[in-house]
Parts: sequence; structure tokens; C-alpha cells
Amino acid sequence: MSTKEPISEYNPNKVWRMCLTASLGSFAFGYNAGVVNSTLEVLAIVFNWGDYTEILTAVIAGVMPFGAMVSSILAGNLSNRIGTRRALMVSNFITLIGAVITIVPFTLTFGIGRFVSGLSVGIYATLVPLYINETSPTQMSGKMGTLVQIQITSGIVMSYVLALVLPTEDYKSNPLTCWWMVMFGFQGVIAVFQFLLFLCVYKLETPVWLWNRNLKEEALESLKQVHTEQSAYQVLNRMDTAENHDGDLTAPLVSAKGYDPLYSELLFCKQNSSKLMRLGYLSNFFQQFSGINAILTFSTNIFGVLGGGVFMSRIYTLVVGTLNMLPSLATGPLVDKFGRKVILVLGCVGMAVCQLFSGFLAGPFSDSSIVFSLSCILVFIFFFAISIGPICWLYCGEILTPRAMSVCTSFNWLCNTIALFTFPPLKASMGMPTVFWIYSGICAVGFVYFTLDMLETKGLNKQEVQKLLVRNTKTD
Repeated sequence: MSTKEPISEYNPNKVWRMCLTASLGSFAFGYNAGVVNSTLEVLAIVFNWGDYTEILTAVIAGVMPFGAMVSSILAGNLSNRIGTRRALMVSNFITLIGAVITIVPFTLTFGIGRFVSGLSVGIYATLVPLYINETSPTQMSGKMGTLVQIQITSGIVMSYVLALVLPTEDYKSNPLTCWWMVMFGFQGVIAVFQFLLFLCVYKLETPVWLWNRNLKEEALESLKQVHTEQSAYQVLNRMDTAENHDGDLTAPLVSAKGYDPLYSELLFCKQNSSKLMRLGYLSNFFQQFSGINAILTFSTNIFGVLGGGVFMSRIYTLVVGTLNMLPSLATGPLVDKFGRKVILVLGCVGMAVCQLFSGFLAGPFSDSSIVFSLSCILVFIFFFAISIGPICWLYCGEILTPRAMSVCTSFNWLCNTIALFTFPPLKASMGMPTVFWIYSGICAVGFVYFTLDMLETKGLNKQEVQKLLVRNTKTD
């Protein structure tokens, strides 16, 4: 929101509660991303994949992000038409359908259910950052923006915890094998809970969405959900003032009510959006090709290769997921103090070094204890979790319009799908060390790019950020 108000003019507890409600979508996102990790071996036995295990593992791992890629490109239009809150409620309904289809015990229905679940995840990934950005005062935007990654990682950890109940052998005779149905159905419970909160508690659309449609009375009521009455009037007046004084420089991008550049204009970086889209595309590219999703999705398999039984591999995976979550809790204060750019650049350096050493420990020094390999992966996770993991979502929510967010989130899922589809064949054909080194090189390139091109957004509201991005585009 375009505000500069002192903290006394809004209720931080109400802001937290509203943003936590929205971020339940991110929890469902993370849960869906993690739940397949420790269940692949069980699913292969239950569904009798046999000789097709390797190819079906890649397909099942990739079908959810493929569904997310499809829906995320449409999420911006859906939000523009019916509102961000109602669009998230639609996603809750899709999540429930996906959960029901997934637990039907056939490979085909399981794959369809995962695709449908992916459709809901794509909407969550696109709209939760926008909802949080549009409802949070500027002073709290950094902390609230990191809720996305905190909830994603919390969902991943929850899926890893539930996986510990699964048996480690005798899958066909052990009754606990059916626990996979509980695991894949759990997302439906989260969706119903969020739907009821939006239906019964947070009944209004975001102030920005209402203001863009000239529904000023409704926008004022929405602002009053977290602001005092006087502050709500002041914020609304500032939104009007910002529109009137942005001038021609930002008119094509941020000023005109109801205007959002067309998808074709965003894809080809027209309407003065080249730098905005470049930052959006590359933030998502480097997040996905850092190697994080290959590690989080296939970590049980990776630790099995590095050394460790089935149950211990699940324990190591839980450790990885927990370490992925904990640093995210500290990211909010860090980005508010040091800014987005410094933390992101340092994070890329740390990730590149960790992947480099992971490659050596998986190759030339593979006889070393698994403790060293685990330590490298955990340090990598730490650098990811305090930098590009949360900052990608926070930053894109700050700089992008709804359609631009759709395009970039869809691109994120395209990169996710490619990373997951390519990991098993790359590991089989080139070996684990080379895969680690490829990811290390990508992180190093990310360090160079963000150092040279990233715009710092600390302390700026969305209109100010987009004004700077358009100005930089005109001078590029």
C-alpha cells in the first residue's frame, strides 16, 4: 500500500492476523511441494510402477508444478475480475477437489489430482504476495512479505513430519502404507480453514483492488480493517494524490485506474516494463535453478545415494526442511534493516560456494562421512532461506502489477517444472557432482546479475518503486 504512516495509526496485530490468513495459501503451496518427497518409494510400490519407476517419478514430481504454471498465468486476470480475496477462495475450492482426486489409488487419478492441486498452488503463489502487499502498511511490508516464504517452508516441514509415519519396508502388507492418503488429503483441511476465515472474518477485498475500481467507500472500509478511521482517510487521500501527481512518467504502468499492461506487452517487455519484467523473470529463474527444488523434492533420494537408510534419509530430509524454515523467521527484520539487494547478493555467493563443495563431496571426496555432505547442503539451505527464497516473493510482490505477477509466477513454475523433470536424467547421465556444479555456476551468475541490475526497494511504496523502474527503463 502507498503509505508512510506512523505505526500508531494502524493495529499491527490486525495486520498480522490478516496476512497470516492469506499466507495459509502459501502453506498449502509448500505442503504440496514437499509431500511427494518421502512418498515416492511408497507410491512406486502401491501403484506397481515396476520398470517405469524412474520415468513416473519424474512425471509425478513435475505434474504439480506444471499445473501451477498453467494457473498462475490466469491468476492475474482472475484477481482483476473478481478480486484477490475471492480468487484465493476459488483456489481453496480447487485445492479440495485436487485432494479428493489424488487419494483415489490409481496412477492416472493420482496424476490428475496432483495436476489439479497444482492449479490451486499457482493461484496461491501469484496472489498471496499481492494480497499481503496490498493490505500491509509500508512499515510492515518487509516483515509481512517474508510470511510467504515462512509459510511455504512450514508447509514443507509439515509434509516431512507426516512422512515419518510411513513404513520403511513391507509396503504391501503394512497397514501404515495407506498413510499416504492422509498425507495427500491434508491439504484439503487447510483449504477449508482458509475459505471459512475469508468467508466469515475477512469479508472485504484489498483496498488497492477496490480503489482501482473507483469504489472509494468500500476501499475506506477495507482500510479500516487495520487502520484507525482517521488514518484510513489519510491513506485513501494519499492514494488519490499519488495518482494525480505521478504524471506521464508512470501513467502507462501504475496510475490509470483499472489499467494493467496486456500479457503480450509484458511478455515482450513493452509499455516501459522492460526492467520491471527483467527483474521479475530473473529473480524467479535464479530462485528455481539455484538447486533448491531438486534438493527439497529429491532429498530423500539424494541422502540415500550419499549414504543412509530409508528412515534416516527421511530424518535428514526433515532436518533440511527445518533449517529451510528457521532462517526465514529472521529474514523480515534483516530485509527491513539491510535492504533486499545486499542480502540477496550475499546469499547467491553462499549458495554458489556450498554447491561447489557439495559436488566435490559427492565426487572426488565421496568416501568422506555423510556429515560433511549434509553440512554443505544445510548451509546451502540456510543461505537460500535468508535470501532468494523469501526475497523473490517479497520483491516481486513489491514491483509487479497483477498481470506481471501472473507472468513471472508462471515463469517460476516453468523453471520449477524443468528443474524437477531434468534432475533425475541429469543425475543418471552426468552424475551427482556435475549437477551440483551446474547449480553452483547458476548461483554465481545470479550474484553478478543482482549486483549490477537490482533496484533496492527498502522504504519505498509500490508506486514509488514502479516510478523508478519505469524511469530506469527509459534511460536503459
